[in-house]
Amino acid sequence: MNPDEVAYLLELEDKLSQIRQQVNSKLDNQKHVAIILSAVEENMEEQDQNIAGKSVVNYLISLMSLLDQAIDVKTHEISEMQLATSVIYLLDVIFRYVPKKLLKSKFSEILTKIAPCITDEKAGAPLVRPAIGCLESLLVAQDAQAWSNTQNFNISPSRGLNGLLELSLDPRPKVRKRAQDAIGAIMCNPPASPSAEHVAAPLVSEFTIKALASSVEEALSASNKKIRSQGGAKEIISKSINILKLIKIVLASKQWPASRFDTLCDLLLEVSRSSDQYLVSNAFECFEALFQAIAESATNSGLADNKFSKVLDIIFSLKPSNTDTHLAGAWIAVVAKGVTTFGTYKPLACLEILPEFVSVLSHYLSSEIPEVYISASQCIEAVLVEAIPDDVLLLPPLVKDEVYEKVDETILFLSDTFVDFLSIKYAHCAQEVLKTLAAVLDKLKFRANPDFLAPLEIVGGWRTIEDNYLELRSEIEAVLGAGIANLGPDVILSSLPLNIVTPSDQKPGRAWLIPLIRDYTKNSRLSLFTNDFMPLIRHFENTISKLTEDSVQRKIFETVVSQFWSTLISFCDLPVDLRDSFTDTFAAELSSLLYSTVELRSTICHALKNLIQSNTNYISQEGVTDKLLEQQFPRSEADANIAYLSAKAANLLAVLFNVYTQTAPNARGYILEAVEVVLKITPAEELTKTFDNVCGLLKNAFDEENGKGKANSSSMRMSATLLDLIIAMTSFVPETSYSALLSIFNTTVNSSDALTQKRAYRIIAKLSESEKSSHAVLNYISDIENIIIQSGQNTLTSARAMRLNAINILVQLLPLDHAEVIIQLVSEVILASKENNEKTREAAFNTLISMANKMSQDGCTMRLSKVPGYEPTTPPQPASVAEFFKITSAGLIGESQHMVSATVTAYSCLVFEFKSQVSPDILMDIYDTIELYLTSNSREIVKSAIGFAKVCCLALPEELMKPKIPSLLPKLLRWSHEHTGHFKAKVKHIIERLIRRYGYEYIDQHFPEEDKRLLVNIRKTRDRSKRKAETTPGVAPKLADSNSKGSRFMSALDEAIYESSDNEELNDDGALGGKEKGKRFIVESNENPLDLLDAQTLAHISSTRPKKFDHKARNKAAGNEVFNFDADGKLTLKGDNTALQDPDILGSGTSGINAYLDAVKQGPVRGQKNKLKFKKGNRAGDGDGAVSDDDVRGIPSSKNTSSKITKRRKSPAFKSRRKL
Repeated sequence: MNPDEVAYLLELEDKLSQIRQQVNSKLDNQKHVAIILSAVEENMEEQDQNIAGKSVVNYLISLMSLLDQAIDVKTHEISEMQLATSVIYLLDVIFRYVPKKLLKSKFSEILTKIAPCITDEKAGAPLVRPAIGCLESLLVAQDAQAWSNTQNFNISPSRGLNGLLELSLDPRPKVRKRAQDAIGAIMCNPPASPSAEHVAAPLVSEFTIKALASSVEEALSASNKKIRSQGGAKEIISKSINILKLIKIVLASKQWPASRFDTLCDLLLEVSRSSDQYLVSNAFECFEALFQAIAESATNSGLADNKFSKVLDIIFSLKPSNTDTHLAGAWIAVVAKGVTTFGTYKPLACLEILPEFVSVLSHYLSSEIPEVYISASQCIEAVLVEAIPDDVLLLPPLVKDEVYEKVDETILFLSDTFVDFLSIKYAHCAQEVLKTLAAVLDKLKFRANPDFLAPLEIVGGWRTIEDNYLELRSEIEAVLGAGIANLGPDVILSSLPLNIVTPSDQKPGRAWLIPLIRDYTKNSRLSLFTNDFMPLIRHFENTISKLTEDSVQRKIFETVVSQFWSTLISFCDLPVDLRDSFTDTFAAELSSLLYSTVELRSTICHALKNLIQSNTNYISQEGVTDKLLEQQFPRSEADANIAYLSAKAANLLAVLFNVYTQTAPNARGYILEAVEVVLKITPAEELTKTFDNVCGLLKNAFDEENGKGKANSSSMRMSATLLDLIIAMTSFVPETSYSALLSIFNTTVNSSDALTQKRAYRIIAKLSESEKSSHAVLNYISDIENIIIQSGQNTLTSARAMRLNAINILVQLLPLDHAEVIIQLVSEVILASKENNEKTREAAFNTLISMANKMSQDGCTMRLSKVPGYEPTTPPQPASVAEFFKITSAGLIGESQHMVSATVTAYSCLVFEFKSQVSPDILMDIYDTIELYLTSNSREIVKSAIGFAKVCCLALPEELMKPKIPSLLPKLLRWSHEHTGHFKAKVKHIIERLIRRYGYEYIDQHFPEEDKRLLVNIRKTRDRSKRKAETTPGVAPKLADSNSKGSRFMSALDEAIYESSDNEELNDDGALGGKEKGKRFIVESNENPLDLLDAQTLAHISSTRPKKFDHKARNKAAGNEVFNFDADGKLTLKGDNTALQDPDILGSGTSGINAYLDAVKQGPVRGQKNKLKFKKGNRAGDGDGAVSDDDVRGIPSSKNTSSKITKRRKSPAFKSRRKL
C-alpha cells in the first residue's frame, strides 16, 4: 500500500472516530448515527476476527445491506426513516473512499438503492442531502463511455445528473446548496476523453439556459395582478437568483460550452435590467466568472483568445441606447468587468481593442443623463487603470520595441481622446472627465510625457480663468497635481509658466501653481528650485525691502516667498539630480539661512531630513514596489546619493549643532530630528570626532556653570543642550565611545539639576534602542549596575520616572548570573509604587514585572556574595518568581508605614501578574500575612490591604479563596463605616464582587449580623436593577452604578482594583440621575461670543456651572489696582502706569442705598446657639457669582428664607488621581 492510500484511509478513520465520539451526544440524530456505526463495526469484527478486515468495501457492503432493510422492496418507499437517514449519512462518508472501479461496475445497482432516498415524498432534508453526496461520488467515478450511454441503459449517469439539476432549484436552501455543489464537483472532474470538455456539459448548460429563459419570460409576461395574487415578485426573483448561482458554479468549473456563450450573455444582460440589486449582483458575478474562466483557459492552453474576443464582440453588439438608464448602467458595468479581466490575462491583445472600447464608451459619456455618463466615466477609468499592466509601460530594453511602439500609439490615442472629452460637447460631464484624466495620469506616469501635455494645457487654462470654472476647481487642481507628480514640475512649468514677475494678458500669472508644486512634487529635479525658484526668491526679497511695513503688496510678496520656500521640502523628496544640484554652494546658502533667518529653520531642517530619509527608505524597500520608478531611478542611484551626502554629513552636523544651541528649548525639536537623520549616514570616523568635540564642550560647560554657581539663572543651561546632542548620538557612536558615555552618565546622574539628571538616565534608554548597542552594553554592565545602585540616594523627585525606566531597561539587559542587582534595587522600586506621579507609578509596576520575569528565566542565579551584608564565600543561589516574592516580603516588616503600604501594593501587582507561576502555598502565605494588616490602625496600610484583598478575590482560583471568605468579611466590614479614603465604597464594591463570584447565599451565611444592613442594601440595589431591566429593554441589570468615564488605568490590575462606583451612599434612593451628571456648560462672555469652529473651544466647556461673566464684578473681586481680565477671561497683571493713576472715587462708587444693602448682605447672621456668624466666600459677595445647589439641580429655590440650619447631603468625594 503506497503512502497516498495510507493517508487516504487515515483520513477516513479520523472522520469515523469523530462519529464514534457522538455516541453520548444529546442530539438523537447524532447519537443514532454513532450507534449504527458501532453496530456495523461489531458485526464486521464477528465475521472477520482480524481488525484489519474493517476495509472500505466491508463498510460499503454492511451499510448497503442496512439500507435494504430501511426500504420496502415492493413499493420502493422508505419504511424506516431514521435508519435510512443514519445509513445514508455514513454512506456519504464512505463513498468518497470507495475505489472508483467498484462504483463504476455497480453503478446501476447502487443508484437503484439510493434513488428512493431522493425521490420519496417523505424524505426530508437530513436524508436528501447525504443522498446527494452519495450520488455525487457515484457520478464522479463514471467514465466517458458510461456518460455517453452507448448501450442505451435505462439507468445511466445522465439520468442521475438530471435528478441533481432538478434538486439544484429545490425550494429547500440546504438541499439546493448541496445539489449545486455536487454539480460543480462533477463538472470539475471530467472523465478522461480526447476533449477537455465534460461529456455532460451540454446537458447542464441547456438545463440552466432553459430555466433562466423561463424565469425571465415569466417575469416579463406576468401581469401585476398575477404577481400580486402570488404574493409579489419575490418568488420569481428568488428562483432567478438560484439559477444564476448554479450558472456561476458551472462557469467556475470552466466547462461551459463555447457555443452557448452568446445565448448566456443575452440572458444575463436581460437579467441585468432588473431593479432588484441582488439579482443584478448575481448576474454580474456570472459575467465575472465567465470572463475569468475564458481568460484562464486562454492563459493555460492558448486556445481561447478567439473565445474571449467572441464574447466581447457579443457584448458590444448588444449595446443599449445611451438614454436607457435602466440597461445602460448594467451593460457598462459588464463591459468594464470583461475588458479588465481580458487585460489582466492578455494585455497586448487588450491594447488592440482599447480604441474601440473608448469610442463606444464615449457615446455614453455624451449622454445628458447623469446615471449614464457617470457609469461611462467610471468604466473608462477602471479599464485604463486595471487593464494596462505596468510591465507594458516600461521602456526598452525591458520591453520589446514593438510593444513600446504599440503603447506609444495607445497613449497618443488616449491623449487625443481626452482633448475631445475636454471640449464643449462633454461640458456636462467635465467633473467626471477630470477625475478620469487624473487617474490615467497616475497610471501612465512618465510615459504620459509629452502626449498628455495638450489636455493639461487645456485644464491649466481653465484654472487660470477660474471664475468660469469655479465649481471644478478641486478636480482641476487634482489633474494638475497628478501631472506634477508623474511628469514632474519642470515639464508642467514648461507648458504652464508661472509668469509672476511680469504678468500680462498674453502671459497670465500662475502663482496658484506654487501650492500645487508644494503638495504634489516628488522624485523630481532639485535643480528647478536652485536655478529657477531661488532667483525668484531673491527678486521678491529685494522688492520687499523697498516696501513699507504696512503695504499690502509687501504682504503678498512675503506670502509668495514663503510658498516658494515651502516647496523645498517636496523637491528634496528623492530628487533625481541630487548629486548635481545639492552642491557645496547651495548647502552653504542653506546653512547661512539657518543662522540668519529663524522663520526658515523649520523648512530647511525638514528638507534636509526628507533629502536623506527618502533615499534611505527607498533603499530599504523589499521587492519592487514600483517598476516604472525602479527603471527611471534605480536603487543604485539612491546608494550613490547616500554616499554623496555622507561626505557632507560632518559639516551639516556642525551647522545643526550650532543652530540647536541658539534656538529656544521649546522650539527646536525639529532640529534634533534632523540631527538624528544626519547621524545615521555620518561615517564612523567623523561621528567619533564630532562626539569627542561635543564631550569637550560639555566638560567646559559644566566647569563654567559650576564656577558661576547660583548666579547662572539662564532658562536653559548649555550643559543640558549639549547633553541633548550627546543623547542623540548615543545610538550611533561606535563601541569605542561607550567608555566616554558611561563617564558622562556617572558624572551627570548625581547632578543637583533635574534636567541634567533626567538626560543622564536617557542615555541608558538610548543605548538599548538598537540590538547592536544593547549587546555592546553588556561589556559595561557591571559599571552601569554600580552607578545606578550608588546614585539612588541622589535621585530627584522629577527624575524618578526616568530612573525607573532606566532600571527597567537594565533589568532586561542583565545577564542571567547578575540577578543580585535586583535584590539591591527592589526596595526603591517598591517605594516608587506609592509615588503621587502617575508616570512614576506606572514605571515602578513595569519594573517590578520585569524583575520577576528576569528571575523566572531558566538559569538565572543570584551571586549573594556581591550583596552587602552577605559573606564573600556565600555560594550563588538560583532565582525564581517564588524567590522574588520572598525578597519582596522583607518590606512587610519595614520600619515605616509607607514601606509596608508600598509592599502590599507591590504584591497586588505581582500576584495579579504571576499568580499562575507561583505555588498556591506561597500565595496563601502572602495572603494570610497581608490579611492581618486589615486590622491595622494605619489607614495607609489598610488602603493598600483592601486593594490586595480585592485582587485576590477576583484573580485567584475559587478553590483557594472560598475558604478565606469567612475570616476576610469581618476584617473588611470593620472599615465599611469609614468614609475617609473611600473605604466605605471600596468595601461595598468588594462585597458586590464576592456575591457575583460565590453567590449571595454563601456570603449571607458568613456575614456578621451587625453589618447585615449593608448586605440587604446591596441585594435591594440588585433587585431594583433587575426590575428596571425587565421594564426597560436594553438595560442590563447591575449591582452598582459603574463609572461611565473611560478607563485610564495602566493595566488590568488597576481596573481590577478601581472598577467600582464612586457613590458612597447606602440608602435605597440610589445614585443621582444621569441627567444631572451629564450637564455641561459653556463659559461665554458678553463681549466675545463663543466661536464653535475655534480650536480652543474645548477650553470654554465646563462640567460645573460657571459664574456669570461680568468684567466689573471680576475686576472688583480681584482688585482693580493690581489685576485685570482680558477678553478671554484670563487674569492679567496691570502695568505700572495704572498703579500711578488716581482712582476715580465717584466713577467706581455706588449710591448710598446700594452701600447699605451691601452692608446688610455682608453683615453677621445668627447661627446655632444664637451666635453671630459671618458669611464667607460667594455668600458674602454681591450675589452675581453665588449659585445655590437648587439652581444647579434645576429646583426652584424657595423665596421664604429661614434661619434654621439644616444638614446638607454630602456629595460624592472627588478623586483627583487614582493610584494603588
